[in-house]
Amino acid sequence: MKGKFRRALRVHPRRGVPVVPGQLEPVLWNPGGFFHEDGCNPSQLLDYHTGTVYPQDAASQLPVALLDPRPGEVIFDACAAPGSKTTQIGLKLADTGLLLAADSSAGRRRVLAENLARQGIACAIVLPQGLEQLAGALRAVADGVLLDAPCSGSEGRSRRRVADLAALQLDLLLRASGTVRPGGRLVYSTCSPTEEENEAVVRRFLEERRDWEVVKPEVAGPDSDRAGLGALRLHPEAFGCEPFFACVLRAPGQGERRELPSRILKPENAPLNEIAIPAGLLAWRAGHSLLLATPAAARTDLHCEGRGLQLATEGPAGWRLTPWGAQALIERGAAGPALTRADARRLWAGETLELGLPAGTLVRTEAGAPLGVLQVKGSRNRLDLPSRLCRSGLF
Repeated sequence: MKGKFRRALRVHPRRGVPVVPGQLEPVLWNPGGFFHEDGCNPSQLLDYHTGTVYPQDAASQLPVALLDPRPGEVIFDACAAPGSKTTQIGLKLADTGLLLAADSSAGRRRVLAENLARQGIACAIVLPQGLEQLAGALRAVADGVLLDAPCSGSEGRSRRRVADLAALQLDLLLRASGTVRPGGRLVYSTCSPTEEENEAVVRRFLEERRDWEVVKPEVAGPDSDRAGLGALRLHPEAFGCEPFFACVLRAPGQGERRELPSRILKPENAPLNEIAIPAGLLAWRAGHSLLLATPAAARTDLHCEGRGLQLATEGPAGWRLTPWGAQALIERGAAGPALTRADARRLWAGETLELGLPAGTLVRTEAGAPLGVLQVKGSRNRLDLPSRLCRSGLF
């Protein structure tokens, strides 16, 4: 079905088998990505609310596939919000390493933080500065950097606007290159079809950073760029996705990344409602919150607005799991009963059910998707969810 625009989603690798109406067609350049049928609305899927699927245009999945984050690495997402690519990176790191997610917009960072929590990402810290402020502090700290740059998009823009954006993109690319360790990699991408914002920016970058090189990736699907640089393009008429440009650049030399400053952290050793902290992660108290993160994310001493996951909050009755914290524990193997899909949908609609389970019970679907934590109301159970997340009519 080439030529017709097709929406896509990405499947969480640790949250069970998704239940999506209609046929799914694999995205060639990302094994976890799929095109779905027109009649499917991801926001009406139970599996969207359990974090099992994440709506993301197929083209948008290309840059992280090219960046190829590996467990244990430090990855810097320089323009992170709203978080589609950031969460894709976080899942690739698989509860190891460190993901530095930066964005200068407070409103966009709120969306970013929510998406990180919804996907259960424990390795990320959210930095409230733009690349202009961070470049010096993050010099040579990253194994890989993603710069999905602000661009004109697929809509028409004036020549002056495109020129201004190209100048900004080059400036950001030059700054981002300084955060890459020797021999590390940087992916530059935009969703603009213009050469001025893509090939021309890369050529000008290579003129200023002559010791850098373009790495031609081995990936199925995308076309070559228009200048023979070794970059890739996705065309809407060929794949039914947004236009996209992506280029993998490699820093000169070989060497270790520069270590970030660290802080002393006192772990929270007590179990939470008899649920042990997942192996390999740290939990610690921050005011009335219990946070959960990878050791690198927990100990890195950078000013940030978010760090790992908010696992629980403390009240008069003790610690209480947050909804997304509960999902994160279930994803990581915490024990709990499986409910039928029909009961799961009713709980997400805000109903109370005669399940006979004690408060604090973690529940999942029969397909393995994490639902969350149950509370008791009278003799019945309800799912502990923020009211705005209650949804009826989910598939």
